[in-house]
Amino acid sequence: MNQQFNNRLAVSTVWAKARSLEAAPHGPGPEAAAILAVLDQLDLDLVELEYRLTGEVIERLLPEFKARGWRVGSVHNYAPLPVGVPRDKASGDLFNLASPDRAERERAVAYTLRTMELASDLEAAAVVLHLGEVSGVVDKGVIRRAATAGAMTPELAAHMEKRAVHAPRHLDAVSFSLERLAERAAPLGVALGLENRYHAYQIPSLPELSILLERFSGAPLGLWYDCGHAWVHEQAGIVPASDWLSTLGPGLVGCHLHDAVGQDDHQAPGAGKMDWPALTAALAQAPLKVLEVASGAEAGQMRDGVAMLSEMFARAQDESKEASA
Repeated sequence: MNQQFNNRLAVSTVWAKARSLEAAPHGPGPEAAAILAVLDQLDLDLVELEYRLTGEVIERLLPEFKARGWRVGSVHNYAPLPVGVPRDKASGDLFNLASPDRAERERAVAYTLRTMELASDLEAAAVVLHLGEVSGVVDKGVIRRAATAGAMTPELAAHMEKRAVHAPRHLDAVSFSLERLAERAAPLGVALGLENRYHAYQIPSLPELSILLERFSGAPLGLWYDCGHAWVHEQAGIVPASDWLSTLGPGLVGCHLHDAVGQDDHQAPGAGKMDWPALTAALAQAPLKVLEVASGAEAGQMRDGVAMLSEMFARAQDESKEASA
């Protein structure tokens, strides 16, 4: 994987979502200007493009990025937003890469390849993927209630049992998708980051990711660690957050950084209860480190978070060098 972005923090354009959506009805120019006005408030020169951006907005942003000396380090699937899809339907889960239905899966693969081509054109290092879901067990409340309770609930345990019945055929389906995508990833010069997800019905679980990485050993893909999602799973009693990194850390492609309290994640670093000293030590060698923070976070919070993480990562990297000397 391209190592050019190591030791640099990036910010996802998702932080500019509220401002950009307000400007969206006025056209791609005002929308791009609104995004830039938000991102300009941070002293960062590395950006992740997220899935709400249309092709027209991306075309407006890129010359401005170049003028500012900014680079695109990663692109979140599916980007650009497919033509005809309403903005309020934009999602990393827009298409299901794990669908047993071949036509649906082929569509997901086609649009993912489009994202990968965009990333390659921009010389970005990685594409962040949501691998899909186990259909028939979708429930967005069950893990939130367990995380709020701070433990595995009988309701969540039953949900997990039902998921286990249906999951194998979806895991096989997503393997078909990844086989196609992995074939193109190396020629395009991008790595595929397989993100650990928020909801229990989503793919992959930790055992499922282990299976996928073994199946595709040697391919340019690996874990994309979302610290908030891992936090929620730990709070809900599914798996300790640290297990993702201790098990799969050597194959780490990148990470999404944000704070969390209970079921609520995507907060500015320092605004929640995340153990940042431990996390920055564990993620010190992550090739890509992206702040993926909801648009409600204030600029001052974000600047404080950037300063805190920059200092902690620098300290962790120094300690790692000393330990290996």
